[in-house]
Amino acid sequence: MSVFRRYFAGMLFWTTLLALAVLLALFSFFSLIDQLEDAGKGNYGPVQASFYVLLTMPRLASELFPIAAMIGSMATLGILAHGSELAVIRTAGVSQAELGRLLVEAALPLVLLAIIVGELVAPFAEEKAQHLRSIAMTQQITLKTKYGFWARDGNSYINIRKILPGRRVEQIYIYEFDGDSRLRTSTRAREARYTADGWLLEGIQQTTIDGETITQRSLKRAAWDSLLDPRMLSLVIIEPQYLTVVGLARYIGYLRKNSQDSRVYEQALWVKLVRPFSILAMIVLAVPLVRAHVRSAPVGQRVFQGAAAGVLFHIVNQASGNLGMVYGLAPPLGVVTPTVMLIGVLIWMLRD
Repeated sequence: MSVFRRYFAGMLFWTTLLALAVLLALFSFFSLIDQLEDAGKGNYGPVQASFYVLLTMPRLASELFPIAAMIGSMATLGILAHGSELAVIRTAGVSQAELGRLLVEAALPLVLLAIIVGELVAPFAEEKAQHLRSIAMTQQITLKTKYGFWARDGNSYINIRKILPGRRVEQIYIYEFDGDSRLRTSTRAREARYTADGWLLEGIQQTTIDGETITQRSLKRAAWDSLLDPRMLSLVIIEPQYLTVVGLARYIGYLRKNSQDSRVYEQALWVKLVRPFSILAMIVLAVPLVRAHVRSAPVGQRVFQGAAAGVLFHIVNQASGNLGMVYGLAPPLGVVTPTVMLIGVLIWMLRD
């Protein structure tokens, strides 16, 4: 049995990675076509678009893992059924439930790999991709450091520490220079938001330098006449689903502390927490779908069935989460329900 476990685990591992590679190549190709539509905006060309797609591949791999796992599981059991090996295993007394347990044990390295890619590789690569794209498509943001984003606005240089959804930014530093490149005004604002009339600064501390005279003043709020495009700022915001679990937890705490709506980020957090269980459930689903005594079904048909089942579950999962947001349900309820229902169906189907 130990020999079979190793053989089984190896076959599942490599068929899943092969399925993931094929899906990744296909979706990356479509992503490249989509990015090439923006070629010509600023300095964004085919080379930058190719680098962007390359850097987003880890994030895409993390999203496609459940579908690839389903395809790999269907292909593995299909190959075993086609060679009558699955029939021999079942005849030897291995029940469907035991076969499902073997699949779970064999899938643990894949789940670990998915977590590593989703938490350690994808967020870092996604941030680099968004940075590359924003720099190439606009001339306003010129540098990103650990102290935030730097942008140029005429004779002013702007440092923005936090860029938030909803056309809002926090911790803004504005340095205004004259024609001789001498610093004239230094302004610090607690936050800024974009309204119909333009930018509005709040919590302002301003220092003015006039020769040897330095003047300081405080303002509660003031209009900010800036060419900084809020649509450009959206290019550098990392979407919630691309953040790490730790990053999401911290940002949810920040939003709650400031009495802001955190449901989108809570949903993204629960999606990440549930994904390993979704991958395992999708893999085990292949057991009741592949009949041990059916040899006539080609492996290609099994792969197609696996892909269809994986895509269907992905659509249901997305729809459930979005409906939960629309109807104001708790984020865990909308995200967890499809996976819990799938596990319940599996328990019922695997009973012997």
